[in-house]
Amino acid sequence: MTDAAGRIPGPRLQSVEIVTPALREDCWATHDHLDHELLSSITGVVTVTTAHAVFVVPRGAAIWIPALTAHDVRASPGNAMRCTWFLRGAVPDALALPTVLTCSPLLDDVLTHLDDEHADLERAPERRARAEAFALDLLSLGARPDAGLPQPRSPWLRVVTTALAASPGDDRTVEEWARSCAVSTRTFTRRFRDETGESFSQWRSRLRMQAAMAALAAGAPVAAVARRVGYDSAAAFSTAFREVAGVSPRAFAVGRRDDRFAKEVD
Repeated sequence: MTDAAGRIPGPRLQSVEIVTPALREDCWATHDHLDHELLSSITGVVTVTTAHAVFVVPRGAAIWIPALTAHDVRASPGNAMRCTWFLRGAVPDALALPTVLTCSPLLDDVLTHLDDEHADLERAPERRARAEAFALDLLSLGARPDAGLPQPRSPWLRVVTTALAASPGDDRTVEEWARSCAVSTRTFTRRFRDETGESFSQWRSRLRMQAAMAALAAGAPVAAVARRVGYDSAAAFSTAFREVAGVSPRAFAVGRRDDRFAKEVD
């Protein structure tokens, strides 16, 4: 159900669990909500795209989406997600923009309490307000300094970033991409940096690491992930991945399966 503007309203601090089909990715086209949304990835990987950035949310993490923020969602096959809505109002500064979050066990307990005790809390507004405020404090403490992968404004650059998001291993050079856009290499590189704040090479490397993390969290083998994101060897991929994540791809994958980051073992 949507309002006159096509927005999807949410219940007051209640959670809804959604499970995607086992054999295919599920997608929700661009929409927004009247209230703040916390979208948690329980068993797979969720990708959220806003007008300004792309966020990859692996298993065990969540993304905070402020009210009225237009976004679309893609979820990996067989993924379980939990959507929790918070009424609009003052929120901590850390939650003013879409933000990837680490969900602590305590936060899970508070959200479960708010959901399970919904009827009783409706009759005790002061208790509900305290629980909601505590949940927001926990959310702000779990916020990561991650602004997502920036998106360019120009439609012709969006064609490039959309193509790369669909195929991170595409190894076309910046010169080849510039020719496909009918602009000079200098114009391409200048506009890309002006609109994203990053060089094309930096942006593509970040995209590849995001795609790699999503694939590893979903259980894909390291060698297959390396090929998928454009690396000729698993060794080169592991070196690049370690520089970004601080652990090897194998340790990252093991940590996600255990719902925690693994200690380095390789």
